[in-house]
Amino acid sequence: MLDAPTVSAPATETSPPPRTRWFSRLTWSDLSLLPLAFGVLLYVRQYANHLPLWLDEQMISRNLRDRGFGGLVGELANNQSAPLGWLWVQRALISVFGTDEYVLRLLPLLAAIGTLVVAWWAGRRWLGPVGAITLVTVVATSAAAIRYSAEVKQYSGDLFWTMLLLVAAMVLLEQPRPAIRSYVLWWSLAGLACLFSMGAMLATPVFAVVVVASALARAGWREAVRAAAPFLIWLALFAFHYLASLRHVVGSEFMATFWGRRGYPPVDAGPRQLAGWAWDRLEVLGRDPLGLLPPGQGAHYLEIASHLFWALFLLGCLAAAWHRRPFGALLAGVVVFAYVLAVAEVVPLYMRMAMWILPAVYVGIGFAADAGARLVAAAVRARRMPTAVRSPRALAGGLVGAAAVALVGVLVAPLAVAHADPPALVNTDERAAVRWMAGQHRPGDLTLVLSSSRHAVPWYADSLRPRREPKLWEMPAGGTCKFTDLSAAVDGYQRLLLIGYLKEGPAATTGNRLRADVGAIGTVVAEGPFGPSMIALVVELRPAAERGPTGCYELF
Repeated sequence: MLDAPTVSAPATETSPPPRTRWFSRLTWSDLSLLPLAFGVLLYVRQYANHLPLWLDEQMISRNLRDRGFGGLVGELANNQSAPLGWLWVQRALISVFGTDEYVLRLLPLLAAIGTLVVAWWAGRRWLGPVGAITLVTVVATSAAAIRYSAEVKQYSGDLFWTMLLLVAAMVLLEQPRPAIRSYVLWWSLAGLACLFSMGAMLATPVFAVVVVASALARAGWREAVRAAAPFLIWLALFAFHYLASLRHVVGSEFMATFWGRRGYPPVDAGPRQLAGWAWDRLEVLGRDPLGLLPPGQGAHYLEIASHLFWALFLLGCLAAAWHRRPFGALLAGVVVFAYVLAVAEVVPLYMRMAMWILPAVYVGIGFAADAGARLVAAAVRARRMPTAVRSPRALAGGLVGAAAVALVGVLVAPLAVAHADPPALVNTDERAAVRWMAGQHRPGDLTLVLSSSRHAVPWYADSLRPRREPKLWEMPAGGTCKFTDLSAAVDGYQRLLLIGYLKEGPAATTGNRLRADVGAIGTVVAEGPFGPSMIALVVELRPAAERGPTGCYELF
């Protein structure tokens, strides 16, 4: 009898784990992707306007174009300053892609978008949908972020690196006992940020103190030493940056003269004056860099909006501290330290010099809105709405959330429209005016350039040579000209080209006087169609014997 064939059991197949669809990982906080997309649209639209460079952009761009990587180490020309890392990346971009405005402004655009992305990630991690949407929306419609996303300046980088460093510190503080590599990574990030952002450099001491103090409170001196030891990484990068670049900025006589008393308290201010200055500073910061004054609104609106905004920030610091105590210290510490630096006359608390505090302020507003929404939601879930409404805690939380959302809602539309629309270029398009003048230029011409356009001409048309910069010298009654009249200045030339932006001040005075004087020495044969704020004249000169008297000018 034959045995029945043995049938082996089929091999068990291991079924692959089910694939997780990307949308299944979304949370309600990801509704903040909508204002993120809106913010990217605003930034890209501002970038796409392709506006000509203005004076500050022209001055830093001339350093970038005319110097190599080694030349950007040390003191920059035209009284400019920027982090060395930012300068080197910009130099690398124009080395590969050229000096068009799109290339020069690409890094600022990416930094602004990066700030939005980090804000979205922070909202997703720590905030509910209301807080996350509020946080991303205030960043998306930030007047400072929109403006500097399309300027050849490093200030959008201040927003990005400070926001990234703040969020990284919050992640570090969440860990029960961070590994030494976590501290090393954070200090390395702080060192990298030091090379790219002066604002992040100012915020680093605040974040570092909170991180080390938290380690000390949690596990004693040994843990605090572990947290502080990688500081040497940051110190090495800071020392390199200081020796290579920053030492030429610190104590700069030009910067001290330029900023003057702006952003600092009054000299010899007593306690009452100092308190008044600190209170008024909230409104000053509300105007710039926060940009809380929409078009068509007056000072009264700004006073209410700015103080409401700062009240929400204070409540947001308390809410962040409720979530995790060091979080509140991180947010409040940045603003307090900014006041300390201003009182010590180290860094003015004014305009773009105060942009490094904005990430902490925006995150605080997000926490304020989130706290209010959570309290209201808890009351609704408990079905104790009448009791909850009478509860001071729930009522205060609801008011905070409602105020934050209302403030954002009121400001979003006008700010978005105001800062996304390109300014009119009819009277200020130096790029078009200089290139038009370059097309008119021919051998035997002398070009006179007003001081307000002294950098626009060599940037957009360095071929306009020879060129001189005239400065009007007002003669006293009955006096004689110490320098030269216009007629003598143009001797030996066939034509005179006159170009410049009539900016308020000496440039406008000189320009208007020159416009009147050219009729005495020649005939205007061509005038650029750039409006009354831009002078662009081609003058056919008369023989010296036929010229009339003109004003007295000093030529540089």
